[in-house]
Amino acid sequence: MRRAQPWLGTLVEISLPDTLSQPSLHAGFQAAFDVMAAVHRAMSFHAPDSDISRFNRAATGAVLRLDPHTATVLRTALDMQQISTGIFDIRLASRLAACAMLPSPQVPPVFEPGQQAYRFLDALCVEKLRNDWLDVGGIAKGYAVDAALAVLQQQGISDAVVNAGGDVRVMGQHRIQLRDPLQPQQAAGEILVSDHALATSAMYFSQQTVQGQAGSALFDGRSGLSLSGPHSYSVLAETCMVADALTKILAATGDADHSCLARFQAKALIL
Repeated sequence: MRRAQPWLGTLVEISLPDTLSQPSLHAGFQAAFDVMAAVHRAMSFHAPDSDISRFNRAATGAVLRLDPHTATVLRTALDMQQISTGIFDIRLASRLAACAMLPSPQVPPVFEPGQQAYRFLDALCVEKLRNDWLDVGGIAKGYAVDAALAVLQQQGISDAVVNAGGDVRVMGQHRIQLRDPLQPQQAAGEILVSDHALATSAMYFSQQTVQGQAGSALFDGRSGLSLSGPHSYSVLAETCMVADALTKILAATGDADHSCLARFQAKALIL
């Protein structure tokens, strides 16, 4: 049985075994989509009352209390920024806004590579260190997939697929199709995934001219430059949040043996 709802800027599809009872199916779908909605509300760049919007409006030095979902994602994002030496950077919101890929009600701050936008004061409170904007689109979808799968497990479900626009995690064993980057409406093949996550990043749907050059909605945090190319970048990892973030590092480097992948015992596939 499949159900789909629009969350996190994409269509989220959840598949559960039709051998489950109707009450179990209903409860599973409801719980999984509810947590997806909670993640969306906490971290949407567009919603004015989200944690991310509050952070982006806040003055340097402000202290903000975060939703636990947001705190988890921002801690992981900071770790990813540090271990990737700046390749992964959620401060790229200002570059996306400057290139008209995110709405900008005011002039976005200038992106300076290698900086840190916030620090944690305790488990849920952060201090804003610089005039930076955050966008967690490159990691929050993966986190939401993990969160949805966790609540399905709490419901006693042991076989499921959660797919948020190509960020997929499965319980059990399932075949997941990969798009052909040259013909993205078609499948290039499929990969067997067992109790793991598979995330993919590519430029085919966001390819455009960025400040006079070919680019996309993917950026390299080391330079702030938009990425362009004909390939897709997929990562198989234990969690979807990690896989989601690692695809950005893979896309920026083109290195399927990058040390960040080994750190998380992840595997890369470039098509």
